[in-house]
Amino acid sequence: MSSGPTTSAKTQPHPLLDMGLTVILPSIVLESLSKPERLGPAWALAVALMIPLGFGIWCFKNKRGLNFFSIFGLVAIIVTGGLGLLNLDAYWFAAKEALFPIFLGLAFPLSYWFGKPLVTDLLMNPQVINHRAVHAALNTDEKHSDFAQLMRNASWGMAGTMFVSAFANYALAVKLIGGKEPGGEEYVKAIGKLNWMGFLVIGIPMVVITFVLLMWLLRRISQITGLDRDDLLNQGKTVRRQVGTPEE
Repeated sequence: MSSGPTTSAKTQPHPLLDMGLTVILPSIVLESLSKPERLGPAWALAVALMIPLGFGIWCFKNKRGLNFFSIFGLVAIIVTGGLGLLNLDAYWFAAKEALFPIFLGLAFPLSYWFGKPLVTDLLMNPQVINHRAVHAALNTDEKHSDFAQLMRNASWGMAGTMFVSAFANYALAVKLIGGKEPGGEEYVKAIGKLNWMGFLVIGIPMVVITFVLLMWLLRRISQITGLDRDDLLNQGKTVRRQVGTPEE
């Protein structure tokens, strides 16, 4: 597990890119191609599974190791796609809608445990956060320990937002689809309504919660490292206080 910010992007796969290719992209493919007038649920599931499977094989061949996100993506797509094949009632459909944010939420603590913390790339983007300054300021074992604990807490904080989203997805799906015949015209219309309502009712509040979590994370990093806001943010030559060896 990593106790400090990642500084070597060339030697490590990028967690956000990995998750995008193995979880998010297959989910989009599965959702968009499952309609009967397109590939249908069975073939859409097959195509969606090929993405994390192919990426996992490529990683194993080129990096000589199993890719955590490829395995994670395969499991997520098999479960959600498998439920989609069954054409079940509203409660099972709601369960399927809740599964994706649950899987996404689990990705945060699991990725931390496997040494590739997703929260680092999501909330501590190196284009925003001065990783070099933070790394230099973690100059004691106590600071390293505090920072590692902060990353664990932030990972579980992001997981919590996803679990709240999962509950909201389930409740909204039951409310809109409950009592409608699976496959019927009203059922299909309700699914369409669920898609845009989910963005308004769930997506926007999740963005707000994530922003609050980011502000808390920045404040705690400042407390641990002693860096002020100007030094913590990645402002290049405008950083006012040098950390570590002064420039000559």
